[in-house]
Amino acid sequence: MGHMHLTKFTDLGLRSLMILGDTGAAGATDPAQRRTIGELAVQTAAPASHVKKVIARLTGAGILGSVRGRSGGVYLADGARVVDVGTLLRDLEGRHEVVDCEGDTPCPLARRDCSLRHLLAEAQENFFSTFDGTTLGDLIDRNAAAQAAGPVSVGMPTLPTPLTQQPQH
Repeated sequence: MGHMHLTKFTDLGLRSLMILGDTGAAGATDPAQRRTIGELAVQTAAPASHVKKVIARLTGAGILGSVRGRSGGVYLADGARVVDVGTLLRDLEGRHEVVDCEGDTPCPLARRDCSLRHLLAEAQENFFSTFDGTTLGDLIDRNAAAQAAGPVSVGMPTLPTPLTQQPQH
């Protein structure tokens, strides 16, 4: 089974929001509650130009607030914590398909209402719906709890062993 990949843009957006999780609406008045694009770029290990685009989108969506100027920066806007993560992911990902059927070398099946294309679209929607009903606040709080518990739970989640690798009886 393959993996559903989020675009780098969405990944960066989520990671930025998790980092900003400890900031709040007080960021409007309190410079200590704000993070700069530069700080976020360092913390996400991403180019500042990419961070800037993602932050612009999140600010435009009203999820982040921003203050310009020397002590400026961004912070989680009022109400950001109740934003639904499924909705947020769909918004950040935009309307692109898992597989590009119409690309530079269009697939001949694309004209024929391909069943694989329908299944891939369904799988993508199922992937997003996993996050429906989870708020940004839930995600941030879970992350904070995991970090407080110490470095034990860090790393990739364990995946079930594929049938082909199970011991033979």
